[in-house]
Amino acid sequence: MPFHIEYDADQEIIVATFLGEINMTLVKEYIAALLPVLERTGCRRLLSDSRGGELKVTAMDIMKFPEMAGAHPLIANLKRAVLAHPGTSGYELYETLSGIQGQTVRVFADKADAMAWLLADED
Repeated sequence: MPFHIEYDADQEIIVATFLGEINMTLVKEYIAALLPVLERTGCRRLLSDSRGGELKVTAMDIMKFPEMAGAHPLIANLKRAVLAHPGTSGYELYETLSGIQGQTVRVFADKADAMAWLLADED
């Protein structure tokens, strides 16, 4: 499987790790696999580690990501951190468009920074 989803009950966070090519088909499979985990756990935080993957989508595909997430309230209301290599094309656009749609998404290069942000309480 080109992704792995795991719930960390101690930190109350879901960690998704991607390996290989990340394309639109995989994103749809990932959402389908993520929804039952969200339902089962009630978790509100998600760390998506794409550093082991290679984003193979168009700018138009990236523009659809926030809409796809917004179609599922369990995903739209998540606090989401994405780990990506610095300068990886597309992730900043995803962060910006998600924010415009009212979703809480930030892109990080450092896992410790991403975890600190995810685990911080919102005011």
